[in-house]
Formats: sequence, structure tokens, C-alpha cells
Amino acid sequence: MKELSEVSLANFIIAGTEKAGTTSVFTYLSTHPSVCGSVVKETDFFRNLYTGDRAKDVASYASYFESCAHEVPIIMEASPGYLGNGEEVATRIHTLIPRTKLLFILRNPIDRMYSSFNFHISKLNLNANLSFEEYIDKCIAYDSGQKTPTELGIGEWYLKVISFGRYADYLKYYYQQFPESQIKIMFFEDMQRDVASFMRELCQFLEISTDYFDNYNFKKINVTYESKVKWLHKVAVNFNARTERFLRQRPKLKQFMVNLYKKINQAREGYDEISDESRCRLKRYYEPSINALQVLVGIENTPWDI
Repeated sequence: MKELSEVSLANFIIAGTEKAGTTSVFTYLSTHPSVCGSVVKETDFFRNLYTGDRAKDVASYASYFESCAHEVPIIMEASPGYLGNGEEVATRIHTLIPRTKLLFILRNPIDRMYSSFNFHISKLNLNANLSFEEYIDKCIAYDSGQKTPTELGIGEWYLKVISFGRYADYLKYYYQQFPESQIKIMFFEDMQRDVASFMRELCQFLEISTDYFDNYNFKKINVTYESKVKWLHKVAVNFNARTERFLRQRPKLKQFMVNLYKKINQAREGYDEISDESRCRLKRYYEPSINALQVLVGIENTPWDI
């Protein structure tokens, strides 16, 4: 069995949050000559595969980075689900790779929840006939302990989406385990406004060259869209999941296939605006947690107008 010093393990993790540009950032960084990404973007190792047996965990986790040369300074993975499972995951990451750097990209929690809802509708994880207002009702019923996932007819992970937007509740576990110098908080809205500056700031955190992104052609990745033929989309979703390890190492081929598929089966990109009623309802839900976030990370304001 190889020792930790003899294998490549992540020294940088994009640990959150869902629908906040993590796929785009992972893709951009993967092309940087000083960065090597995992063979699949979301290993979810510390959520689903971690055992606590150090030798087994080293070998299992290292399998995601077998293509990474030792001389590459940044070994990276991106599992946005790590944030919401912070109570367990923060300790696990610190136990196995205590010196790793962590990035949390945060997004206006109202917009993030609405984006997640539409994304999971498009991925066929939620019933297409479910309205967002009904979805909020179900998430709050679960969050308050009134009903179980079985009673609500939705998988537990999707019912937790609303609570995952209470960022401070989960970030606190990472601040308990890691020094602040290893944690980077950035905002999706800043990336939307100036992606080049966003990536240069991230490179400074990683202590790698910022020049690489000066003339980079940034393309949005993993954009939510509505399909024309649902059964064909189901086939495409399953195909993407089965071939990610292969296609992740061939980004040009993957982008060609995605573009071709969209020409065939995309009805439209994006989704309707959130209703004022839903926005106001979620504003009341998230206001206390946004105040807690500002205290936790030491910022006076977030780029969110909620």
C-alpha cells in the first residue's frame, strides 16, 4: 500500500455550493497548466466513500487523481455537496488531507434554490408538474420536521436544498477544523459580473500564475435548459453520468457532444423568473442566516439584494 507521500491527493477542493458556478470554475481551472483535476468533477468521496480506515481511504481517494503528475502544484476536485454535509465532511477532510485549501462559492440563496429546483426538474430528479411554490411548501414541511420524505414523495436530498442555503450553519464546521488562510469565500454574482477578475483572484489564493486567464475564452458550463423530448433527455442524462470519467479527460469532445445534443433536443435555455410571492417568502426564511454569515466570515455586506 502506498503511503500518503507517494500518491496524489487533492490539495484544493471546491466544496460548495450547488448551482453557483462550481462546474464552470472546475472546468476553467482544469485547463490551467498548474492544475490537475480529478477524473470526475464530483468525487463526493468524503460524503459517500470515506471509511475512516486511513490506508483504504488513501488508496480509494488517490484513484481519482491517477492522471496527475507529482510536479503539478494543484490537485483539485469539486464536490459542492460537501458544504451541506459540513458537520461530517469537514472533519473527514481534515483527517485525511489537513493542509488542503477549500473554496466555497456562495450565491444569493433565493436564486440558488430556484436555480436548483429548475435544474433538478430538467435532470428529471423532480416531477415536472411540481410548481416552485409547492416545492417550497414541501421543503419547509421537511425542514420543520412536520413530514418525512416518504410522506412528501421527494428524495431527502432535494428537500434539504432550502436548508443548504443557510450557509453559516455549515461553514462553521470548516472554520472549526481549518485555519482561515486555507478557506476562500467567493460569490457567484462577482463571477457573473467579471469572470476574469474572479479567476485571477482565485489563482492568487492558489499561488499559481494569474496571467493564464488574461485572454481566456470563458464559456458557461452546465447551464440549465428545457428539453423537447423527455425520454431522449433521460437517455442523455444517463449517458452523461456513465461516460463522465472518459469525457472529463476530453473536454473538447464533451463540449462538441453537448452542443450537438442541444441543437437536437433543447427547447430553450434558462427558465421563467421567480414570482414576487416566492421571493418574499424565501427572503423571510434566509435573512437571519445571511446576518449570521456576515458575522462568521467577517464581511459587512454580501452582493445580494434580497
